[in-house]
Amino acid sequence: MTNTKSHKKLIGILFLLFMTITVIALYFGIIVKQQKSVPMKQVKIDGVYLPQAQEISGFQLTDNHGIAYKKSNLEGHWTMMFFGFTNCGMVCPTTLAELNKMYKTLEKELPSNQMPNIVLVSVDPERDTVERINEYVSAFNPHFIGARGDEAQIEALKKQLHIVSAKMQTDQGKDHYTINHSAEIMLFNPQAKLQAFLSYPHVADQMVSDYKLILTSTTL
Repeated sequence: MTNTKSHKKLIGILFLLFMTITVIALYFGIIVKQQKSVPMKQVKIDGVYLPQAQEISGFQLTDNHGIAYKKSNLEGHWTMMFFGFTNCGMVCPTTLAELNKMYKTLEKELPSNQMPNIVLVSVDPERDTVERINEYVSAFNPHFIGARGDEAQIEALKKQLHIVSAKMQTDQGKDHYTINHSAEIMLFNPQAKLQAFLSYPHVADQMVSDYKLILTSTTL
């Protein structure tokens, strides 16, 4: 049993390492492509700033109040989006806690029209119902948004945003599982274009600094 647990733990660690390398490669692939077409703009954040914001395709999800959530919901304001699930053991709750700290700081320092929307997209449609997601995100901040979709809808959005996730069975049986997933936060500008990736682990003070720098550095 000990060997089995150690083996599964090793697989999980290797998977997270693979995801990190894959995401970094994708990020820098985007940057290299942009360097060929536009002058590189240096915006030093804990993550990757895209000098030329990336267009994304339309998507269809449902928010934590049972209302359609789609690309048009990203328009008119900045949005911080990350992928996770409500049964997440550490990454998601710590990220949401830091986002809550960041949000409360920004509320004191920025006008309301510059406040970002915070969105958690579930990678666990099997267990994350609208009610469950609403309960989860609201426990951190009533302004936070949760979104879910069926497996095909989530996979399509993950693919275009370079998000990786995989179900990992536990020793408790086939109905018990966790999900390893990318932990970066994606920042969309008010034109619903992908403007930056914020690197994990996420720290409130760093996100406050990075977000304010991006606001002052981006011309829309």
